[in-house]
Amino acid sequence: MKKTLLSLCASSVLLTGCTVHTDHLYVLNENYLQERQQQTRRFETKDEELILSSSAQVLQDLGFTLTESETKMGLLTASKERDAKNGGQIAGAILLAALTGARMPMDTVQTIHATVVSSKSKTEDGYLVRAKFARVIFNDMGGTKIEVIQEPEIYQEFFNKLSESAFLTANDI
Repeated sequence: MKKTLLSLCASSVLLTGCTVHTDHLYVLNENYLQERQQQTRRFETKDEELILSSSAQVLQDLGFTLTESETKMGLLTASKERDAKNGGQIAGAILLAALTGARMPMDTVQTIHATVVSSKSKTEDGYLVRAKFARVIFNDMGGTKIEVIQEPEIYQEFFNKLSESAFLTANDI
């Protein structure tokens, strides 16, 4: 009886985290400006095609497969699949199962999506390039969750490689 009650409590706590509150769907995150600055760089070039082809090369070097390329609109999308298993999550699931007999969903696979958009800079010569990385995580019970990747290192790595690639391509090196 206690195990059943604990299982129901644990399940209700997990399900509560899955509800969507529609009150604030269109309210910007308080860190929006900081995130946008992290995701955007300006490149001093008049050749948008150079920026987009360099972006495609960098994404491919990072293991992504291009899924869409609309160069006239300045848009690239790419994705890659990775293992999503997490040792801490596995340990927590084992502990929960031992204490309550309840089974907790565990992440299995994730698809990481990248979107790159280029646009003409309105105030200066050159192009603004915005990259955004997100992932869809699938668990072993059929559930999914979506997260925007916000680690600054990921964006720094992408833009550093893009700068190098654009320079090398522009100078035929």
